[in-house]
Amino acid sequence: MTKNAETTTTTEPAVITHEGRKFVRFTHTFNDHFLPEEESDASISFHFSKPTEPQIKRLQNTAGKDASGAARNLLISTILPEQREKLKATLEDYPGLATTFSTALIKSAGISAELGN
Repeated sequence: MTKNAETTTTTEPAVITHEGRKFVRFTHTFNDHFLPEEESDASISFHFSKPTEPQIKRLQNTAGKDASGAARNLLISTILPEQREKLKATLEDYPGLATTFSTALIKSAGISAELGN
């Protein structure tokens, strides 16, 4: 994987409908200090569907035992199918992305620690 390249092309739409489900592009841009300075900007994009109630329940039931695994499983179950293998490979390089992307996804389902803030 080229770490400073987006995982989806800029020509892909922000929203894709696949088998009646809407998948929205989520992008995370950050600096990878372990790469040479001229290559250190990383921008990673994938399309995810909104988590369903059973997916959120599964996340909540397993997060206490294995938060990282629960986050990863949520991503795998909500990603645009043709991006699944690319996501798995990207998570090998950047395991923290599971938490980053899953946090954004669960906010779309109404979960947030910021209530009243």
